[in-house]
Amino acid sequence: MLNPYRRTLLAASIAAATFIGSTTYTQAAVSITKGKTVIPAGNATDAQDITIRNEKLAFALALGSAPPWGVARGCIVDIANVQADGSLSNDRVAFADFIPNNWSSWPNTYQNVDIVKDTAAEAVVRVSRDFGKVDVTTEYRLRQNDDRIHVSTTMTNKGEAINDLLSGYTLWPDGGYKFAVPGYAGKEEAVVASPLADRFVGYDADWAIALHAPYFTELKYKSRDLYRKHSLAAGQSISFEGDYQVLASGDIAPVARAEIERKGLKAGTVTGSVKTADGAVVENPAVIALKDGVPYIWTIGQQGGYSLDLPVGDYEIYATGKGYSDSGKVTAKVRSGKTLQQSFADLAAPGRVSVQVSAVDTGAALDAKVQIAKGSKPLIEFLGSKTFFTELTPVGKAEFTLAPGDYQLKVLSGGNFLSKPLLLDAQVKPGATTQLTAQVDIRTRPTAQGWYAGDLHHHADVLEGSTPPEFLVRSQLAAGLNVTFVSDHDSTRNHKAIQALSAQRGIPFVPSMEVSPSWGHFNPFPLTIGAELKVDPGVDDIHSILKDARRMGATVVASNHPYIPYGYLSSLEKKTAPGGFNPTIDLIEINSEVDYQKAVEKARAFWNEGLPYYYTAGSDTHDVWNETTGHNRMFVYTGSQPDAAAFAQAMKNGRSYASFGPVIYPQNVMFGDTVKLAVGQPQTLNFKLLAVNGLASVKLIGNEGLISEQTLTGEQSDVSFTLPMRSGWVALVVEDSEKNKAWSNPVWLKTVEVAQF
Repeated sequence: MLNPYRRTLLAASIAAATFIGSTTYTQAAVSITKGKTVIPAGNATDAQDITIRNEKLAFALALGSAPPWGVARGCIVDIANVQADGSLSNDRVAFADFIPNNWSSWPNTYQNVDIVKDTAAEAVVRVSRDFGKVDVTTEYRLRQNDDRIHVSTTMTNKGEAINDLLSGYTLWPDGGYKFAVPGYAGKEEAVVASPLADRFVGYDADWAIALHAPYFTELKYKSRDLYRKHSLAAGQSISFEGDYQVLASGDIAPVARAEIERKGLKAGTVTGSVKTADGAVVENPAVIALKDGVPYIWTIGQQGGYSLDLPVGDYEIYATGKGYSDSGKVTAKVRSGKTLQQSFADLAAPGRVSVQVSAVDTGAALDAKVQIAKGSKPLIEFLGSKTFFTELTPVGKAEFTLAPGDYQLKVLSGGNFLSKPLLLDAQVKPGATTQLTAQVDIRTRPTAQGWYAGDLHHHADVLEGSTPPEFLVRSQLAAGLNVTFVSDHDSTRNHKAIQALSAQRGIPFVPSMEVSPSWGHFNPFPLTIGAELKVDPGVDDIHSILKDARRMGATVVASNHPYIPYGYLSSLEKKTAPGGFNPTIDLIEINSEVDYQKAVEKARAFWNEGLPYYYTAGSDTHDVWNETTGHNRMFVYTGSQPDAAAFAQAMKNGRSYASFGPVIYPQNVMFGDTVKLAVGQPQTLNFKLLAVNGLASVKLIGNEGLISEQTLTGEQSDVSFTLPMRSGWVALVVEDSEKNKAWSNPVWLKTVEVAQF
């Protein structure tokens, strides 16, 4: 619910503006409409929201609707392209707008909205919001027949000086794929000097959106955030400009043309045809240009031909197609105003691979992930994948298309936890199917000893997630997990589908969501299937959020990645978490994708005070084809197959450990339990340890740090530790030969008189 003070400001601002039309768009020129957006699957659903459209695109500003992740109202939450028949596509973005400081908590008290210009030729809307003592004013400009939304933002500091801000525009696609700033593919973050291009592209076969950010000096989140690092003195203003370019196909050649135009670059054209080695036309060829050895741009041709405008310079280019092999690379010297003819006639048509995966010892079919370890990996991801999963039924079978060539395939079934990856050599031929069998050596089966593993931070296809429910289940089973879990941002939309898919395989499902204010993210679970969040994460405080989590059925609430800039514990340190500390949180996350050391240490600090805040762990996977489901996980002791409530209760009781690989089997005590110690009666804790990559060491730690350490070798080991004779706690840290660790929750120690023992 919108804060009443904010709603009054919004209503006054919008009432002063003139909106044309109704919620039905006219199809010509530029229009502004008020109310729930007509963009299909759009998130701007409030009567105060506005949508701006021209002949090529539409976008919606959330003025009354709550934006994702607790962002202040007044931002772009929906963008659609106009399709060939004149209709709007589905919403393509989760969020696309200005961020004043790298997703840190956003204290906000007002939004003012002005319609600056509203004509058939151009629309301009100005939105002002506050970020603490900084006024953030953004203008959104759309011209007739333009494929770009021009954005300009001014930050004005009305308070004390602020140092080391990271501000700029972001583009978080709603599904699809990502083409990073050229030269920075795979980089989670980087400081950038003289980039080949100053843009990021989200895309799929039938759309693309490019963020052009000429101001940027740093990238975050694999180029989805393009920032400038700066300070703001008292009274100082700083401005940013950029464009969101919206296209109706995965042909991103117009992105290069837009760069040429906005930078005034000299340019030329490369054109030609694409055929297979036997002379067959490749109907929709892809031609990719590399600059300085890295992918720069591509185009998708038609009827076997292509044309690509490029800035003057030297390139390597090659051709491919959906399932086709790559052509050889050729050098292209692009000269100003010149057209270079370059055709390709050496592609090979697609082949297929069929893999059957089973266990060495039992012959039972296994769920698995199959990755290309060596061989052709398409740059343009809608032309072919590099990661595949076995079917839900029949179990253990995967079939997929590959470009012809020689491959090494990596097969993982519980990989790095229950078994080692298996490598298979394969030769794929045009038009033929290559049959492969993979027999995986499963080294341990935790469920046989009462342990059930889950990846307790995992997204499906809500907002920036790009994993449909079926593939979430397939990926989690392939990872060797024993419960399925989903935590989409502020949504339970996928609960019923994942529950049904899990039931199909007889696997427990633990339903959650990631409640996502700007100052901390939380996973409450298990939730009642389909329960809906009633609080507003952008407005309400921690106490209201946790109360609502319990209303939805949660036994436990986890503080996710608590020390990232918008983590709860980080925000508490900065005093920007509304409501302060609420002691009824239960779990502290070891998140596999960020630095988790402070979270590990914070849990131990709580234990030193005798407070039972236990670990949780998750991979924060959004895209199972490019990220690793189960990269880390929680092993939870329930004795037998649990339902969601029993699984969560065991975690609340601390009967669990977090792991990136090593497996721990306690023999005479359980994590979370209390051992009574009597003078003169020493006790030992016994464990069986296993690591498929080989054990390296095990440490027993306690209130004062390291108690004892043992160096280990081999895959399995039985270890014992004599307990210190004092009240407090002890826990294990196990490390394998690949430096993967497991952290246990504590065993509590209590000294007693002999008579009480």
